[in-house]
Amino acid sequence: MPDPTIHPFETLTAPTGERVQIDQDMTPVVRELWALGLMTTGCCQDVGEATAGVRAKRDKPLGYGGDGFIDYHRGWALLKMPIPDAMRLTYLLAETPTFSDRVRQPWRPGSWRMNVPLEPDGLGDAALLHFPSQQIHELVDALRDQ
Repeated sequence: MPDPTIHPFETLTAPTGERVQIDQDMTPVVRELWALGLMTTGCCQDVGEATAGVRAKRDKPLGYGGDGFIDYHRGWALLKMPIPDAMRLTYLLAETPTFSDRVRQPWRPGSWRMNVPLEPDGLGDAALLHFPSQQIHELVDALRDQ
């Protein structure tokens, strides 16, 4: 199977001791989250671009990631976090001038899309926080100020 890595990445040691590959643009975000004691379980600096890249490298279809999915997610970064950590992050950001409206008011330009998948047994164990990729640097600054 081809290597699914699409973006340049850095290999970091997570707080758990595990070595993980983090998209290069997301590395400062993840480092700041870890410094605040928040756990991440996944991230991507551009979900649409990554999905298109993975799809282009595969012989078999992904099972997701059609043109509509890719178009919808272009320019959106992703943080996947345990629900309590995602809630704490959202609370911290809601108290900052830069991100308050972005995390409090969904479906406005620049607002975050945050959800927890619904599974047959109930809610998933991780929250998915999508935000415009161009906010990555502002997010790093906001996290450093915590």
